[in-house]
Amino acid sequence: MNRLLRHKGQPIALNSLARNPICSIPGRLRRSSTYSQNNQKDISPESTRQKLESQRYPPWSLPTKGILSKLPPRWVPYAELSRIEKPGGLYGFYMAYLIGLGYAACLTTPVVPPTALASTAGILLIYNVFLRGAACTVNDILDREYDRQVARCRNRPVARRAVTPKQAYMWYGAQTLGAGAALACLPNPMLALAYAVPIQAMVSLYPLCKRYTDFPQLVLSAPIAGGVLMAAAAVGLDPFNMPTAALTAATASLTLSHYIWTTIFDYVNACQDTADDIKAGVRSMAVRYQNTSAFISVLGAAQVGCLVATGILADLSPVYLVGAAGGNAFWLVAMVKTVKRSRPDICAWWFSWGGLLVSGTTVLALVAEYYTKYQGEAAQGEAAPLAVTE
Repeated sequence: MNRLLRHKGQPIALNSLARNPICSIPGRLRRSSTYSQNNQKDISPESTRQKLESQRYPPWSLPTKGILSKLPPRWVPYAELSRIEKPGGLYGFYMAYLIGLGYAACLTTPVVPPTALASTAGILLIYNVFLRGAACTVNDILDREYDRQVARCRNRPVARRAVTPKQAYMWYGAQTLGAGAALACLPNPMLALAYAVPIQAMVSLYPLCKRYTDFPQLVLSAPIAGGVLMAAAAVGLDPFNMPTAALTAATASLTLSHYIWTTIFDYVNACQDTADDIKAGVRSMAVRYQNTSAFISVLGAAQVGCLVATGILADLSPVYLVGAAGGNAFWLVAMVKTVKRSRPDICAWWFSWGGLLVSGTTVLALVAEYYTKYQGEAAQGEAAPLAVTE
């Protein structure tokens, strides 16, 4: 017999309930099913990513530690515009100038005294603090609408409306004047200015490139690599008037090496924001080329190849070749092995320290090469008077 059970006044056949128990109970089981579906939505990849982002990039609050905590609260947004609490970008800018100084010191005759090199390096450091600060400031002004859509960038001063675009432009102008004042302290300020003007213009226009091309990193890399040429000229090695074609090619190869490295450096930085950049419509090589290992491997091999070519063409010793080419190869392999888009913290680490580690090996190799040459000339200078005395 087909026995009946009543639910809310409606008869339900028990045998049909046995055949299709879930569909036959419209009450609690359906609510339980809906609850389960809601739970599945709550743990979707997108919601998980948003929760992780909110933990990694919490709402802005006045800093309680670090250099920003030492400043008056009204100064903090301007210091953040200049990124003084994040020196990784400064390493990326300044290392090009140290490479140029070291390279020129290895080639110029007579040898540049260490005191002159140190003095020029100090002036160029001050110049780069202002240059990098101005570049970051104009980036935040022009990218403010995009930054509000990117978790890592939404707390930047202009994006969070801590300063107005007009105030930020005034700060940009002040830093540009500071950069000019630093250049005025160099032995040949007008020559330095001839390099500085296009460098300043290109780093200021770089943010706009994210709207129109997938290759903004190639635009940013040009003015940063130009620091190699500017620094070499500052101590008497004119990159556009070299004594031989081989040295001209060596200088171009060294500059190209740093150009490639800067492209890798900024690519890794952009890998932190790929998902947000795609949503916001920001274009970059990190969005276009998703295979980070292949990208770093190919460009890294070209970078090391350029360093080797520089050593051969400029007739530098194995000290340079092992230190620069070998050191860069070591760190680039480490990047290939560790950089992953799923680990933005690792990408951020490489952006913070990569400029110091990778370019730093080139600087140290050039300093070692210079030291060898300087010691050799000093020994010859000591031997000459003895010969005359006899």
